[in-house]
Amino acid sequence: MNGLMFHYFAQGDYIECKSLIGEIQSKYLDKNETAHHVRGLIARNEGELEEAMECFQKAYELSGRNKRYYYEIGRCNFLLGRHQIAVEQLTKASEVMKNNPKVWYWLARAIYHFPAEKMESGKTFNPVESARTVLSKDDIARDATLICFLGRLCEELDDKEGAIQAYNNALKLQPDNTEVMNLLGLIYLRMGKVQEGFMQLGNCLAYDPSNSQAILTIGSIMQNHSDHDVALNKYRVAADVCDYNGCLWNNIGIGLLARNKAAAAHSALKKAGFINPLNYKISYNLGVLHDIMNLHCSALHYIRLCTELQPQNSKAIGAMAVILSHMNDNRNARLAYKKSIELKPFPSIVLNYAIFEYRMKDYTASSNAVQLYKELHAAGVKCSANNQQTASLLEAVLKQQDQHAEQ
Repeated sequence: MNGLMFHYFAQGDYIECKSLIGEIQSKYLDKNETAHHVRGLIARNEGELEEAMECFQKAYELSGRNKRYYYEIGRCNFLLGRHQIAVEQLTKASEVMKNNPKVWYWLARAIYHFPAEKMESGKTFNPVESARTVLSKDDIARDATLICFLGRLCEELDDKEGAIQAYNNALKLQPDNTEVMNLLGLIYLRMGKVQEGFMQLGNCLAYDPSNSQAILTIGSIMQNHSDHDVALNKYRVAADVCDYNGCLWNNIGIGLLARNKAAAAHSALKKAGFINPLNYKISYNLGVLHDIMNLHCSALHYIRLCTELQPQNSKAIGAMAVILSHMNDNRNARLAYKKSIELKPFPSIVLNYAIFEYRMKDYTASSNAVQLYKELHAAGVKCSANNQQTASLLEAVLKQQDQHAEQ
């Protein structure tokens, strides 16, 4: 009957399985260890964690206190948020299950959720580093899930090479794992290795043409290179598969705005904001869009929301300065420009400030801003060709103004 019970459990037919477990326990006076074990697995899968722990505890007693049950009980405690207890129990399980990668995986996950704190020796306990140390064993690196978690820990510790090695090892075990391909592609892109990143994302789409995350990433890169039509075609596929994705609709809105379809862009960005109301990028884009549509009060509302979510965001404060200048609130616009440049001088914001001061007839401040723009450009900060041309024209106009003033 145990074989039939496992057959029902493997097929996910929990109703029949629980019915059979009831028959077995009735027949053997609640003394069947395997039935308690399987009943605990079902209860855990159904979210009944306390009931699962009771079943595993009974199975543990009937088995002669087999330490292997500490693994199951430890997982339940982890899911209940009792990370300290989970670590203690999983450590006991690792004594008899040294070669089982799942034990080390859950042990590392429990350690990862510990708070960072100072120890008596004066050193700071880093849960991420400790979790990585647990997983950095050659004899347990045979599980793709474990290796992927190791890669994420390496990324969090800014060890990009370690993360790449971990993801490549995971792909050796599961060559068709699209999630790993996507993670590997993203980390290559963050390192500036665009060709390698594109190759991994392309492999991901070869296995799963409707993978929304890979499509979103490739579409974003295309948009950065102003290839909005191709990006929108990619997003159309992703929207059919994963409609409820705020980042996707945000990118669709930006693509439509680039094609001068403001009304459609507004609908897409509003949907993105409804899905992810606390995403500051969506609020920023909505603010810029409303300013383009000359709805300055609405634009200010969304940009203010963005600055509340990201108080130190220089670009958002610079956008607020532009909107305030459009509303003829020149005093606050000047303060916003100065604060934005003080936080981080982006060339476009510095140039906008120079134009603003020229319109306010403060030619000295405008000239100083143009010089700052030129310094940023000379330092290698990326500046668009249109902005460079505008800065040159403004500098020439300011020089003529100085000559007229001298005469």
